[in-house]
Amino acid sequence: MVRKGDWSSLVKSGQAPCNAIKCRFNLQGKEGGRKIFMFKICSSTSPVSARFFQPVADLFAKLGSRRSCPALSDSEFIELGVCRVLSQASSGRDFLQAHHEAGGANPSLGLFFETLKSARRLSLCQEVNRSLQKRLGAVGEDPFLAFPELGDFDLYAGDGHYHAAAVHDSELGGSRRAVGHFFTLNLRSRALRHLALGQSGGERKCEHDMHVLKRLDFVALRHGAKKGRKVMLVWDRAAIDFRLWYKAKQVGLYFLSREKENMRLETMGLLPFDKNAPCNSGVQSDEIVGTSQGVCVRRITYHDPVEKITYVYLTSNTTLPPGLLVVLYKRRWDIEKAFDETKNKFQEAKAWASSPQAKMIQGQFIAMTHNLMLFIEVDLDQREQVRNEPEIARREKRLQQVATRLAKDGQRLPFAYSAFRQLTQRGVKLIRWLRNHLYNNCPWQVAVSRLRRLYAAL
Repeated sequence: MVRKGDWSSLVKSGQAPCNAIKCRFNLQGKEGGRKIFMFKICSSTSPVSARFFQPVADLFAKLGSRRSCPALSDSEFIELGVCRVLSQASSGRDFLQAHHEAGGANPSLGLFFETLKSARRLSLCQEVNRSLQKRLGAVGEDPFLAFPELGDFDLYAGDGHYHAAAVHDSELGGSRRAVGHFFTLNLRSRALRHLALGQSGGERKCEHDMHVLKRLDFVALRHGAKKGRKVMLVWDRAAIDFRLWYKAKQVGLYFLSREKENMRLETMGLLPFDKNAPCNSGVQSDEIVGTSQGVCVRRITYHDPVEKITYVYLTSNTTLPPGLLVVLYKRRWDIEKAFDETKNKFQEAKAWASSPQAKMIQGQFIAMTHNLMLFIEVDLDQREQVRNEPEIARREKRLQQVATRLAKDGQRLPFAYSAFRQLTQRGVKLIRWLRNHLYNNCPWQVAVSRLRRLYAAL
């Protein structure tokens, strides 16, 4: 999308592309010359798309992997990928047609799919996501600030997520293999990161979580944390390997999971804990246990009075209060809700293309879209005071009903339920609102007013 003329006049006249990260125009006095200008749009009259892509525009000029590509610029490529995640298109052809007819970039089908194979474009997406994740840590609300015991820890939840095979994927053993993606969610900022693409081949249909964790180095699993900084990785039972846990502990990387039913661990000693501390309510025991691999780990037994279930957790960390570790595992549910959002609200349930680079780029775009939505959510909350109040009220009502039921038995609402009040995923109203305003020139403040009325009426 090219606009000719002076850059400042384009911005003043409102002719900058409503759905682009940058504006391209021909420089006067340079025959055939073209220069890229990054521009910042933060006014109340800018369209929703400009505000949505602004975090990317802010960092684009500093990206080391950015290159000049006249056929499909890097900014257009980023825009296409994010818009495809947000769209409800059933195929690449469907999306490109709808995107073009709504005023977006119009690359050929072949060019779009060729760019998905590019190792450099993959590096670009990874660099953008790393920068977005870092910035989210500075703008969002950290729910763990109230716990000084966690001050030295970076906190992540991890898990695998699977997509159906691409249409042109080769068959192995008479069927096309599901595509495994492995993500981590920063529990402080809620930023999503694509950790790895699952490998398949031969008799292996899907790569096991532990196999992925073992082939990644500790630098990757520590998410680039500086030396001396501790990292807690919360994973389900698929991440249990006590030798790996022991080695990871030597570099400040700790694991938290749940005990498998068939485990036979020997109690080696008891750890004292404050039973009167609010965060330890429900904790029945805190032990050091020995494993068959000759490694000692910590085992915490916790009874949930709401679900009336007893849970047993295992961790390589021996310093944090047991109830706080229970809370951390409860927050692992946030990554499951992120996957639910991806599959059911974004409808990203199928691979876009067959090459490993294309599958990894898709994973990067899923994470990027999630992270950009966090920025827009913070913008709406902190600057516009627009929140999904009806959903917040419904959540509080459910908690109050649980608290009333427990009070009849002389019990209180567990700390794991009362410690955090934030919603775990974006509502479908916000996603629909963003989809509906992504391609039009509706001013930001007008669109915000519509969202405010939408939350109040529906």
